[in-house]
Formats: sequence, C-alpha cells, structure tokens
Amino acid sequence: MNQFIQRIANYVANEVLIKGLANSKTFQRFALRSEAAMNDAKGKGRETVNEALDELHKTATEAAYSATSGGGAKAGMHASAGGGRPLGPPKPPLTGFPGFVRAFGLEVRKDMGLGK
Repeated sequence: MNQFIQRIANYVANEVLIKGLANSKTFQRFALRSEAAMNDAKGKGRETVNEALDELHKTATEAAYSATSGGGAKAGMHASAGGGRPLGPPKPPLTGFPGFVRAFGLEVRKDMGLGK
C-alpha cells in the first residue's frame, strides 16, 4: 500500500514539475543558453584535441623520416639510444624482490628529480 501511494505522489510531482518547467519562459531561456554553452565547449574541445593530434602526427612523421633517412642513426641501432643499442627483443624486467627494489628505486629517483 505504501509503494502505491509513493508512486502516485511521484507521478503527480513529476507531472506538476514537468508541466511547470515546460511553460516557464525563464527555464526555456536557461535551457537554450545551457545547450549553446555545452555545444560551444564541445566544439572548442574538439578543436583542441584535433590540433594536438595534428601536432603529434607532424612531430612523429618528422622523427620517423629523420630516423630512416640517415639522420645520424646507424642501421640496426636505436636512434634514441645515444650510443646505439642493437635492435632486438627487449630484455624482460627483473622479477621478484630484486625487480621490486629496482622499480621502487627508479620511481623514487624520478619523484626526486635525480634520474631519468
């Protein structure tokens, strides 16, 4: 019985609220301004993301062309390795407690600004 009364009260409140807001000029102006502001924010966000992606693509393309066109990197060596490590599969990280200590040390150095 309690749920029935609660549903009726909910229905009546929703009907009054919806009809009241639908007929309110102030609410209609608010809704239109909100929608315009949201569309504007979405448009600016899209523009920003597209510009960032274009810049990233340009930088990556330039880096790829400079690395493959003999930009100082030897064939078979990583261009970003400084002295050049031979290409090949990466070495897996240490496991167990030694791996934890190494990873922890690297994070602490990074947080303190002491290393890479």
